[in-house]
Amino acid sequence: MTERIYQSDSYCREAAARITGRECADGRWRVRCERTIFCPEGGGQPADQGTINGLPLLSLEAEGDDIVHVLGRDPGEGEARMRLDFERRYDHMQQHTAQHLLSQVLVRDFGIATLSFAIGPEHSSIEIDRPAFGAEETKALESECARMIFASLAVRVFETDDLSNLHLRKAPKVEGRIRVVEIDGLDQSACGGTHLRSSAEIGLLKIVRCERVRANVRLYYAAGLRALRDYQLKHEVAQHMQRLVTQPLAAIPQQVENLLKDKDELRRALKKAQRREMEREVAAAAVPGGPGLVVREFCGLEPADLRFFVTALTKSGKHALAYQRPQPPLKAIPPRLDAAPAEGGYIVIGRGRGDIDLRRISARLFALLGGKGGGSTNLIEGRGGDFSKIAEAVALLRENLAESERGTI
Repeated sequence: MTERIYQSDSYCREAAARITGRECADGRWRVRCERTIFCPEGGGQPADQGTINGLPLLSLEAEGDDIVHVLGRDPGEGEARMRLDFERRYDHMQQHTAQHLLSQVLVRDFGIATLSFAIGPEHSSIEIDRPAFGAEETKALESECARMIFASLAVRVFETDDLSNLHLRKAPKVEGRIRVVEIDGLDQSACGGTHLRSSAEIGLLKIVRCERVRANVRLYYAAGLRALRDYQLKHEVAQHMQRLVTQPLAAIPQQVENLLKDKDELRRALKKAQRREMEREVAAAAVPGGPGLVVREFCGLEPADLRFFVTALTKSGKHALAYQRPQPPLKAIPPRLDAAPAEGGYIVIGRGRGDIDLRRISARLFALLGGKGGGSTNLIEGRGGDFSKIAEAVALLRENLAESERGTI
């Protein structure tokens, strides 16, 4: 039986323990100790991390009354020197105590039960027994949680097998002796996880997103240092936006809506102008006596525009090749975020006469352009990543079109 130090002292960062068993299986060492500071995964809380004798802890497994520590190498006999990743543990403590407080406020003030709980890498979440949860309800919930946090309510952990004097938020899943986490005057819950000493250590609890899940609602929240990081990021973004639009913070949403509306109108006007210009390009290239193969490079168009140009020319009996090179990546906003990926180049090729099956040369053409494509006998199209060999691709197309018209293909 492993003594679980974390259940009586969640703040214990280091400890020594006698190794009571160790075995190697599938290249991993499974180590048992007389006691441990490491809490395994359970109840929505991820497992702790840390080291034993300097070796990284790979995973933790609960086997009956024992905790098995999985390591990549043999820690040796005798003593296990345990060191906890306390930053990770404290984050879990903030999220978990916040969940107890949040779930009790939901029951007490809204009559809503919590169905499940999980601590994710960025946000924690609970699923609640309601088909919807509105914005005003969210604000009221956050405000009451803040009031309970600032009240600095003591958090106490104890074990008992007498449930008669308890007011548990939900019935325990096990029978007999249970471990209870109590937020003074607010909540009592059967729980095996790690918790804070006071609600004040939660610091801040913010609902960051609500989404419908089946017939219920999932509330995503950030507590403690996660909430601070979330606020810091959003503050940075808001300040950057404020500098861009030179408006008070509260006016930014409407300003952005107006800018997006203007952008959509300008895009529609631009598309109309581009289509008119494309029609003029087609008319100029389709004149009798002009080149049999029309090659055009465009910029800033969509594949549908290139396709329109090529198909319009093929209807007049011309061969056509239209392409645009990959576009450079967009500048990131805010600057410290990763830039958006570059848009790939695109090419459309059409046969206006003859009987060559363009699919026969499709693989060679797209290989020259570092891309992939396909299509029908008289029109192929696809993406290209490198147009440095576009001249070779055009030459290959000319050669095969000429052979076709001579009747050799």
